[in-house]
Amino acid sequence: MSVIPSPDSPMTTGGWLLAIDTSTEQAGLALFDGTLLIEQTWHAGRSQTVSVLPRISDVLDSLNLTLDSVGAVGIARGPGTFTGLRVGLSIAKGMMIAARRALIAIDTLEITAAPFVAAGSSVLAVLPAGRRRLVWAVYGPDQETQMPRNTTLDELLSYLMSSPNLVVAGELFPDQRAAIAASHRNVLSSAAGARRPGVLAELAWNRWTEGEIDDPSTVEPLYLHGKPMGGSTGG
Repeated sequence: MSVIPSPDSPMTTGGWLLAIDTSTEQAGLALFDGTLLIEQTWHAGRSQTVSVLPRISDVLDSLNLTLDSVGAVGIARGPGTFTGLRVGLSIAKGMMIAARRALIAIDTLEITAAPFVAAGSSVLAVLPAGRRRLVWAVYGPDQETQMPRNTTLDELLSYLMSSPNLVVAGELFPDQRAAIAASHRNVLSSAAGARRPGVLAELAWNRWTEGEIDDPSTVEPLYLHGKPMGGSTGG
């Protein structure tokens, strides 16, 4: 019995997936073919508009590839900053429309949480939301998907008091990380808990190989300061 792959599978459109994460000022790119992974992260600040495309060229050049080698684009859809998400989604949608590449959008907090969930841990993934607020969600092997919550640091600390076994991972300012660590033992360092573009690439690759791709006309970013999120609102 022969298997006829879908038009958008890695078997027919090219063997590489390009992952783009511009959710926050810490940006990242990755290339993945199901086995070989190359990734790059950098502090983009608010310069994603001018820094992402040259970085994509650098990553492709490092493997002697061109955009023709890319069959799918995985994009982090947020929560994230307005400028960062707008840049990343514009590039991803443009590549998909121009060359009929598959588009796979993954939630940013899920990217942070995925390695720990895969290891059987429950994790609280977090991002700074500005004005001293935090956006976070809890993930775990048996955890239902949650809407991200936008809360104060004190509200997050209150939540953690009733969940002492949660691992806390993601982006935090140093004083926020120290405040959480003072009362919660499972706070990862900025390096150990960092969001990685390679994880985005693997999550998107798995969806791509299963034929679970997104319609670029319906993919919408989730902004840190957009529609109210679950829990306390504001930000």
